[in-house]
Amino acid sequence: MFKRKNARAEAAAATAAAAATASRGHSLAAHGVTQSFEGANGQELSVLAGVDLEITRPEIVGIVGPSGCGKSTFLRILAGLDEPTEGELFFDGEPIEGPNYMRGLVFQDAALYDWLTVSENIAFGLRARGVYKGNEHRVAEYVKLMGLEGFEDSYPYQISGGMASRTALARTFIQEPGLILLDEPLSALDAFTRAIIQKQIVDMHLRTDAIFVLVTHDIEEAVFLCDRILVMSARPGHFVGEVIVDFEHPRDRLAPEFVEKRKEVLGHFDNIDFL
Repeated sequence: MFKRKNARAEAAAATAAAAATASRGHSLAAHGVTQSFEGANGQELSVLAGVDLEITRPEIVGIVGPSGCGKSTFLRILAGLDEPTEGELFFDGEPIEGPNYMRGLVFQDAALYDWLTVSENIAFGLRARGVYKGNEHRVAEYVKLMGLEGFEDSYPYQISGGMASRTALARTFIQEPGLILLDEPLSALDAFTRAIIQKQIVDMHLRTDAIFVLVTHDIEEAVFLCDRILVMSARPGHFVGEVIVDFEHPRDRLAPEFVEKRKEVLGHFDNIDFL
């Protein structure tokens, strides 16, 4: 169980519940999230320090920051895979305590099951939940949506890295989670393939009322995809800046406003002590 501070917990729960009620979509709240581990020398290693986050509408929120600042750790906590040392987390007004299919996480590695075909990988979560029967047609729909037609019966070793990434995304999207956490899922792809899948992510977001939280080192990717970009400090990580990206999709990477937003994000790094 997560550590709780009664007064703070009650206030945080009230805030999260109110946000969930006020919004027709989903809500995510993190209050004072701190994470520390025991280092190799036996001393405490502080990774996150008092991270706060509020999302009350279906937007794509990007998190950028130096390597090792705790971005991926924070995503794992939001997914319920790790427990914070301190802090409160709520999704749709309910405490985040352990994994749940309504909070989907896509890793840097596609993490496909080698013994399953593309279609079987996409269907894996439905089968695990016992809801595959009657939803078989949805697998074919997501194969088509993600441009995987003709490779439904292929195994992971028979497809490209881009196809593997699309399969991993489809495996998450088909569950229709309210929160989709993306931990640099495109970082290993070439620029051309990455651009194609970025457009597919935008299209999928526009089809849902889900909240997307994206961790990336690619500032251009963040500006292309996100409605808000949060800048995290060096370890122990906490948010030190926010950039609102308020122009519509599709976005032109060469447009003056795009270039200016990219500069605005980079400007926040001038104030980060990387040492």
